Amino acid sequence: MFDYKGKVVAITGASSGLGKQMAEGYAQCGANLVLMARRVERLEASAKEWSEKYGIEVLPVACDVTSTDSINAAVAAADAKFGHVEVIVNCAGGEKGTGTPLVDFDKGDWEFTLNLDLTSVFEVTKVFTGYMKKNIEAGKQTYGRVINIA
Repeated sequence: MFDYKGKVVAITGASSGLGKQMAEGYAQCGANLVLMARRVERLEASAKEWSEKYGIEVLPVACDVTSTDSINAAVAAADAKFGHVEVIVNCAGGEKGTGTPLVDFDKGDWEFTLNLDLTSVFEVTKVFTGYMKKNIEAGKQTYGRVINIA
């Protein structure tokens, strides 16, 4: 059930917090990883550590999940490196506005939060599942899964 050898798991928000924890969990199960976040230097450090520690392949990708172009570039990078992705884990999130009283929360804070914590999940899922579906139809992989962390 937890053997992911030969499988590829892509994770947003993988530079810290739950995203990083999820990524290492999949690494321990033998999954090759596509690590995505804006802070690529943190991804590169994890990639080096986990590829040595767990004997897996890790692709760090700078990705802004609020940008469809950035998401498309991440899928293209994953395709060039691995040719398939079985699991996408949406873990990206932000802290802008956290702790701000509602009366002080402006429309820009609201839109930023919605784009990062909600719209990005839709966009990442749409792009990656389209890629997974194409690969399933072509026989490159047998399934695709989406995990959303809120």
